[in-house]
Formats: sequence, structure tokens, C-alpha cells
Amino acid sequence: MNSKTTRRLTAVAAVLTVGVLAGCQDTGQVPGGGSAATPTSSPSKAPSGDSGSDGSRGTGGSGELKAPDLLSAPFPAMCDNPAGRLKEGKAKVGNGNVTLMDRHVSPGYNPSAGPVGLDLDNDGDNEMVAELECDNGGVTWPSVIVVYGDDWKILGSVDLKEQPAYKGQPMSKGRVLSWNVDGNALKVKWGTTDVGPVPTIPWTGRLVLKNGEPQLVDVARGAETTSL
Repeated sequence: MNSKTTRRLTAVAAVLTVGVLAGCQDTGQVPGGGSAATPTSSPSKAPSGDSGSDGSRGTGGSGELKAPDLLSAPFPAMCDNPAGRLKEGKAKVGNGNVTLMDRHVSPGYNPSAGPVGLDLDNDGDNEMVAELECDNGGVTWPSVIVVYGDDWKILGSVDLKEQPAYKGQPMSKGRVLSWNVDGNALKVKWGTTDVGPVPTIPWTGRLVLKNGEPQLVDVARGAETTSL
């Protein structure tokens, strides 16, 4: 056999080998009748309770309400103005204004009463509590304490202008002086006045959720506030 014939036979053998290998890949069969092993991957499991884009808790509770997101949170009707949504912590609505009591927004911000997260309903996830001030085109009215739940849903609010403990006497200049977490409640100290521009009457109470609604309970006036 000359060298030319040898080269031709070698080329034919190479072509046949490529064809056999291609057939194995297409059918999943290997010579001898066996099946070619194909690597498999188990589907990835999506995490439950993903946080929403605004930082609020997802349905699984793995996320948290974040204080910075209060700057664009909704707010309930207050100071005889309709409900709305904050923009950079403020809103002009109705005849007046609403302002979040936050260090980035309000010149009257009190660091002892900044937005706070706590588990008011004992479900393992925190609600968010914030103080908002408002007016109706004139002087600032007493503050409103707003409680937020999942996805920044407003669970309710507490108006420091009117409380049962005031015994029918509306107060003015109500401002939160301080608050601190106590289990599933928020101990609140605030001041009001029935005359003059400066809050001089001290009050204490506990902010709790009752039937899903925020309320101030155990409200006391005067010397008893020293316990807070």
C-alpha cells in the first residue's frame, strides 16, 4: 500500500469517527447501548418575604421598615387637612402643611423622640412609630403620632390635641418630649399647654395596639411623669 492510499484511508476513518461521536451527542447514547450522563441542577428556591423596593417588610417578614423611607410615607388626615403622602418629609395639603419630625427635615426635631421601630403587635416584626406636626395655615397644632405596619400601611394615629385624660379640655402645643421601648409598648412623655405658647403640662402614657388600633393607655399627668 503506497503512502497516498494510506492517507486516504486515514481521512475516511477520521470522518467516520466524528460521525459516530456526533450521533452519541444527539441521541444521548454511547457505544454499547448505554446512556450519556447529563448534569442536572435543582431549581433554585426563591427566598420568602423579600423586602419591597421601599424597604418595607415583605409578606414573609424578612425585611424591615426603615426610618429613611418615612420621608415618602403616607399620612392620615390631620389638622383638618386631608390625608396625603410626604415628599422629602414634607407635604402641603389642604390649607396647611404636614412635616415629619425627623432630624433631616424639621428644625424642631427632638432626638429623644425620633422615629422608632418596635413590635407593638407581638408578631415578631417591628412596626414604625413617628411624630408628625401640622398646621392649617397658621400656628402649628399639637403633634400626631402615626403608626405604620407592613408596606407602610397606616395602622392608625394618636392626636395629642385630644385625649380622654384631658377631660374634655383640648390642649395646644402638644409635643413628644421623649419615648422609649418597653416590651410591646412605647412609653411616651409629652407636654401640652392650655394657655401660652410653651408646653408646660407634662403627661405620660403607653402607646399600644388594641384590636389593631394604636392607643395611649395608662395616661397620667404631673409628678407621675418622673417615672419615665
